[in-house]
Parts: sequence; structure tokens; C-alpha cells
Amino acid sequence: MPAERKKRSKRAAAESSTPTTTRSIAAKMRQPYPLPPFSLPPTNETTIDVRILPLPIVGKGIGRGLTWTLDKRPAEQLRKGMSVRFCTDVQMSGLGRLSAIADLRRHWVTFLVSGADQPCNLRVPIPWASLGDLEGYTHQHHYFNLAKLPPPHPSFAHRPAFQNEDENPYEFDIEDEEIPSLSNRIANITNAQEGK
Repeated sequence: MPAERKKRSKRAAAESSTPTTTRSIAAKMRQPYPLPPFSLPPTNETTIDVRILPLPIVGKGIGRGLTWTLDKRPAEQLRKGMSVRFCTDVQMSGLGRLSAIADLRRHWVTFLVSGADQPCNLRVPIPWASLGDLEGYTHQHHYFNLAKLPPPHPSFAHRPAFQNEDENPYEFDIEDEEIPSLSNRIANITNAQEGK
């Protein structure tokens, strides 16, 4: 009997609890996570404002520092060397630069972003990025060996090509005469990493 009363009192407490708790009020009042303080000087290049999710990811095998995820399609495809400025609904960062590719997955590419005091990354859906020949070749020819997670960006998840895990929904323009050179470069990189 005492155990049954405990269960009933827990159930009654759960049913009578109000939807607004002290914890949820505190979460709403919390200041947004600060964007990285990029400090690169302005250049004559076009700077792309990138709309990101308000909370970064830490860890998960994607490199050092915070990783910010692109939320909305940018004005043009993002590529290495491009100047960017992070934006959320309430914040805007200084000027950063996409310096290198840190991680390549089935549906996402992660760029290192230079210009901040701490390591910083930007995760971009593959269709919104412009990959170089080597990265494009790697993605196209090793697609099924790449990590499946995270899933495609919500903008693409409903499309049939992205729902079939047995097909590669991406295509890259790679010249046929460049394929042997790219294949050799991948083999050299792989062999060098296996020798470590």
C-alpha cells in the first residue's frame, strides 16, 4: 500500500505542475551564447553574412573549439578563403575567414574559421558549400565511407534523393583528366596517415 500511495502522489504532482517552472524562466532570461569575437581587418573582398544557430556544438569529433552550424542558405556558396560574419537574431560577429576544411561528412562540411582568439569552426550543408577538387573528389568517391551523422539540413531532409541512404545525392564537376591525380593524392594522404 505505501508504494501505491507514493506512485499516486508522484502522478498527482506531475499532473498538477504548472508548465512554467523556475528553470524555464531562468532559461528564457539567460543571455544568448556570445558569438566569437572575430577581429580580422576589413578587406576589399565581399563579406558574406552567415545566419547560424544560436548555440554552438562542442566536441563530437569535429575538431577543437566551438562549432557553429549554418541555419539559413547564404547569399552564395561558402568556400575556403571567404570572409564571413556570423549572425543570429540578436547578434552579429566581427570579420572571420574560412581557412581550411576540418571535417567532411555525408551531408556536412566543417570549415576552420580564422580571426578569433579561440579555435572556431563553421558546419555547412554540402549544397551550400563550394568544395575544391580534392574535397569534391573525396566526397563523391568515398561518400559511403563518410559519417552519416548529422542528418541532412532540414531544408533537404524531405527530398527523396536525401532519404535513400543507398544513393549519393551529390554530384561534383571534376574533369576526367584530373581524376588520376586526385586519386593519387588521396592514396598518398591515406598512406601517410596509416604510417603514423
